[in-house]
Amino acid sequence: MTGLSSLEQLDCLPALAALIGTVLWALLTSRWRTHHYPSTLLLHVGYAAMRKATARFSVAQLQYLLPTTDTVYKRFMRRHHLPSKTVDLGEGALGHWLGDHEHAEYVLIWYHGGGFVLPANDGYFHFFTQLLTDTQSWPKPRSLAIFTLTYTLAPQATYPTQIRQALSALKYVVKETNRSPSQILLGGDSAGGNLVGAVLAHLVHPHPALPPLSLSPDSVSPNLRGAIMISPWTSLNQSILPEEIAASIGAVESEIDSRGDIITPAVGGPWAAAYMGAGKHDYYTDLSMAAANWLAPFPVEKVWVCAGGKEIILPFITAFAKRLQEALGAEKVELCVGEGEGHVAPIYNLALGDWGQTKQGMGVKGWLAEVL
Repeated sequence: MTGLSSLEQLDCLPALAALIGTVLWALLTSRWRTHHYPSTLLLHVGYAAMRKATARFSVAQLQYLLPTTDTVYKRFMRRHHLPSKTVDLGEGALGHWLGDHEHAEYVLIWYHGGGFVLPANDGYFHFFTQLLTDTQSWPKPRSLAIFTLTYTLAPQATYPTQIRQALSALKYVVKETNRSPSQILLGGDSAGGNLVGAVLAHLVHPHPALPPLSLSPDSVSPNLRGAIMISPWTSLNQSILPEEIAASIGAVESEIDSRGDIITPAVGGPWAAAYMGAGKHDYYTDLSMAAANWLAPFPVEKVWVCAGGKEIILPFITAFAKRLQEALGAEKVELCVGEGEGHVAPIYNLALGDWGQTKQGMGVKGWLAEVL
C-alpha cells in the first residue's frame, strides 16, 4: 500500500464525491445514451466510473485505495475454495499458480495490465478460472496451469525492473518446473501485453541492463508455444496518433472516442511517466517503434492479438499487429477486434460483474484450443 500525504488523503473525499456524481449521472442519462456508449446498463455505468476514477484519482491515491495483486489472489482462491500456491521469484516479484501446476502439460504465464501502476483485480482470476474450465471441457481436454506475476508497481520501481521480474517468472517455469519452451505460453493485457513483447524481445535482443535468458531447446522447437496480447500497450511515447500509423490503417485522430472505453487519454502520459522514470523510450518500452526485421526473430510459434472496437488505443494495436504480421508471417499472427468492446473487455467486464461472453474472450479460448 502506497502512503499518501495529508493533502492527498484529504483530496480523496472530493474525488470520491466526483466518482459518485459520475455514477449517478450515468444512471440518470443512461436511457438516452447513444451507440458510442456500452450497450448494457451495467457496463455503461461501470465504464463511466472507471474513466472517472482513473482520470480523477492520482496514481498514489489509486494504489492506496486498491488491494495488492497478491491480496486479491489470496482472497479469490480462498473464497472459491481453490488451492493456492505463491512462489517468491526474487527481484521483488511473486508468482501465483492456478490449476494443477505439478502435472499440467502446458503453462500460461500471465502479466497483468493496469498501466504499470494498478494491481490486478478479481476479473483476472475469474478469467483464468474460465480458461482452465474451458480447456477441460473441450472434446480433447488439455492440461493447462496458469502462473501469474505480481510485479512491483510504478513509480515504486521503474523501467526495466518490471521486465526483469517478468523474465524471472519465465525463468522459474523453464528451470524449476522442467517445462520446455513448447509447453509454455506468455499472456498479458495492456501493460502486461507490453511485458510480453519486452520478454520476447529480450530473448533474442538481450537488454543491456538485464541478464540474458536462454530457453532450453527441445526435440520439437526452441520457440515458445504461443503468446496472447490483449489490448497491448505498445506505444507509450505517443500522446496523439502519429501520421504514419494513421495512414497505415486509415484512421482519423478526431474519430478516437473514449465514451465506450474504460480509460481516457488523460491517463496515458502520467502512467507512462511513472513507469519510465528516468529511462528513455526504446524498442522494449515502445514495441510499435521497432522495424519488422527486429521483430522477426521473436521465438514464438503463434501470437494472438486482440482489442476492443471502441478502445482509444485501437489504432496503435491495429498498426502493431500489422507490423508483427509482416515480421513473423500472417499465418503466425492473428488479430481480433471485438466490435463494441472496450479496453481489456474479457477481464474488466468480469471485474464489473458482467458475465456475458466477449468476442475477444471467445477468441482467446478458440485460439488456445487450436494452439494447445
